[in-house]
Amino acid sequence: MYQFVIKTVLGLISGLFLGITGILPIGLLLIALDILKIGDYKSNLGAILFFNLFPITIGSFFDFYKANQINFSLGVILLASVTFGSFIGSKYVVGEKIVFSVRDIKYITAYLSIFVGIVFLISAYYEKK
Repeated sequence: MYQFVIKTVLGLISGLFLGITGILPIGLLLIALDILKIGDYKSNLGAILFFNLFPITIGSFFDFYKANQINFSLGVILLASVTFGSFIGSKYVVGEKIVFSVRDIKYITAYLSIFVGIVFLISAYYEKK
């Protein structure tokens, strides 16, 4: 019961983060689950990939659709290319070509997060009010 409540609260917080920023909360969830020692890292990663199969952004999507703020051609291109890229990437974690350990995955995630964070900080700093 305790873990169910924690998982539900993490999901709600992540959903709020998604609705506000438009950024999938994969990193937030992976870190939280790892810190709380809920499941092992690769099975948690698999669970997060599983929930991404479902239309988790439908609530936000509806508001953006009503405001006519969706570039559908860009969305279709990104959907196809991200799907293909994730298929290839998964081969290096759990497929025939297992190359990355959990430690490697965490380093990659950390460096990518730092890079994205710095880019957003610079972008926000130069954004006109």
